[in-house]
Amino acid sequence: MTWRNAELRRRDIISITVGLVIGISAFSLAGPQLVTKLTGVEGSFHAEQCWGQNDYDGVERRACSGSFSAADGSFTIHRIAAEGVFETDPVGPVASRVAGPSADEAVRPGLMSLAPLLGIGLVGFAYPLWVLFAVVRDLLTRRRRRRRADPAVAVAAPPATVPAPVPGATRKNSGVRWIHAVPIAVSIAAGIYMCHAAVPRLITQLTGVDGAFRAERCVWGEPDADGDRTTTCTGDFAAADGSFTLARIKIDGSFDERPKGPVSARVSGPSADHAVQMGLASSLAPIGLGLTAFVFPAWAVTAATRDALDRRRRRRTDPPNTATPDPNSWGPLPSR
Repeated sequence: MTWRNAELRRRDIISITVGLVIGISAFSLAGPQLVTKLTGVEGSFHAEQCWGQNDYDGVERRACSGSFSAADGSFTIHRIAAEGVFETDPVGPVASRVAGPSADEAVRPGLMSLAPLLGIGLVGFAYPLWVLFAVVRDLLTRRRRRRRADPAVAVAAPPATVPAPVPGATRKNSGVRWIHAVPIAVSIAAGIYMCHAAVPRLITQLTGVDGAFRAERCVWGEPDADGDRTTTCTGDFAAADGSFTLARIKIDGSFDERPKGPVSARVSGPSADHAVQMGLASSLAPIGLGLTAFVFPAWAVTAATRDALDRRRRRRTDPPNTATPDPNSWGPLPSR
């Protein structure tokens, strides 16, 4: 697809699909917290237990859990987690908001914590929206031209002359353009994000410390499209060898019903802030999606490199090209 021609090709369909998946995924993750920050119940979060946790820069911060009290005194939530991490352990109450009395996370004011996800979502939607705009504009232009055309004086256009193929250059141009830099960057960001979230979980599942997780507090989520509800839980983890015990930690994933007994799980070590269940599908699925997101960037880089080497070889072996350039081609790899 170019600015002069809105014809969709297979690579454009792939770029649109990848962009929509990334945009929808990013806004699905950021949407609930954004709604809570804007319309949630105001109150105060009181930290009761904090532990070390490394942020995305590898710097150790403090993650906390505690209790939340609504500003109007209508309810109090015990054993609730705080959004994000702190520089140091909070000494006093922290202004926060929750979605309601059954919330399992207190979010702090300010949208900067959601800026990366919102930015990824906007970038993911950028290329699909541009394609939609280009297609609509092209369709309206063609319709306007057909209305202005006079069929009584219309003259059949002569058949287009097909240039003879250049010996040794029968392969078509790969079609990689500068406009594809947006879906390439979005795909790489999505692949890194998915693998960054899933690989540590997979490592914990394969090499972590065995133990048992006992649920103490479970919160039911909203019904899905089929009307089913799941619950997320926090509780205590005890290592199988009795070397350590972790209190008030989360367990990844959700349950169809509150666990009535201990759940087999693993943690990365005594300083872990969450336990992971033993099902490998929860880790392999995001890794598979991350690797799929890398397919288009890998193809684009391979095709662009191949075309660059091919043009360099032609300049060395072929005579100067005096043909008129294709007006519908632009970008780093013009057609010949």
